[in-house]
Amino acid sequence: MKYKVANLKKLHKEGRWDIDYHLPAEGIKKFDDNILKPISDAASIVKDKRDPTKKPDEQFTYVDISCVDVTTGVITTPQELTGSEAPSRARKVINAYDLIISTCRPTRGAIAVIPEQYHNQICSTGFSVIRPKQGINPFYLHFAIRMESTLEQLRKFSTGSSYPAILDSDVEKTLIPLPDKETQDLIASHVLDSLKVRQDAIQLANTMFSENTSVVIDSLKGQKYKSLTSTFDEHIYKSDDIYNRLNELSADEELKK
Repeated sequence: MKYKVANLKKLHKEGRWDIDYHLPAEGIKKFDDNILKPISDAASIVKDKRDPTKKPDEQFTYVDISCVDVTTGVITTPQELTGSEAPSRARKVINAYDLIISTCRPTRGAIAVIPEQYHNQICSTGFSVIRPKQGINPFYLHFAIRMESTLEQLRKFSTGSSYPAILDSDVEKTLIPLPDKETQDLIASHVLDSLKVRQDAIQLANTMFSENTSVVIDSLKGQKYKSLTSTFDEHIYKSDDIYNRLNELSADEELKK
């Protein structure tokens, strides 16, 4: 059974009585204490706001939580809106190389660096916006905040069951490994290079799929199928095989009765 002896005044001050909140995070224990720093040492909370509805005809780029690819932490599908179309949550101003951190369900990893083309645009109030301090690499900071050891802390700080959420103050006190500037730059370069390799591989796979689909369509049009090959053997795909397999599955179900 987990337990922890805590000061009553501290419990009242924190407003949290659940033991998980007060127990130390496990993930950060693998890092040397000398490089563990709160995010507030690396970045400042940005609270700048702008109401796009005051200029109903002016176009702007809007980034909400659904725009962030949670696998890579990259903004993929921002919306182009006019002020008259702005949702009520479109209020926070973002600048290039700011970081946005989803405050709702933060463990999903909807955390991104703002690219230059979205400088001085608008994001949802559902994000905590932080601005790296001088000497802090935003891409390293992005990597560090998306690490499991960081997300674990954000989970512990979250309140609410259906939609667990954190505050700006929770982001500030979260611990991350913060090495020297040269090491940050080196790690950022390595991570960005890996991301590019991933993106290139996906692009190549999409291109090959599109080309192969075109071959199939052309074959159907001309009823010429010699250009099609049959090398796939990692799954049941032939009509007869599927029919036989369905019979086997039905037989298995009968035996279980």
